[in-house]
Amino acid sequence: MKKNTFSLVTALLLSLLIVTSCNKDDTTPTASSTPQGTWIGTGQYGTSAGNPTYAFTINLKAGGIVAIVGNNNTSTDNATGTWALVADSVKATYQYTSSSAIYKLSGKFSTSSNIMTGTIGLDPVTSGVGIFTVSR
Repeated sequence: MKKNTFSLVTALLLSLLIVTSCNKDDTTPTASSTPQGTWIGTGQYGTSAGNPTYAFTINLKAGGIVAIVGNNNTSTDNATGTWALVADSVKATYQYTSSSAIYKLSGKFSTSSNIMTGTIGLDPVTSGVGIFTVSR
């Protein structure tokens, strides 16, 4: 009797181990509590539908440093500046190496989303020049 009980318990434990170890991997990207990191997507000149778009990358680095790359297929523009999280928006001030203009952007950040959309303007405003959509 002891041998049958031991065999039954062993079989049940082995079955339980097999069932619990066969879970599917979760491939859903997890959101982050901080906007820090690299965001890649598109920017658009102007705020009207149908305006030209270009590749747009925002790298929000530690210490409030931002690096931005815009690529409109004829040239690649690099910019550097600063960023901060203000309430639920990423705010950045930056300047392209090829320009004296100072740009500002504001993008909505959510800890439950890996997509950020926003507007770009010339200092002191954060709108009027363009829009962007990026993800990580």
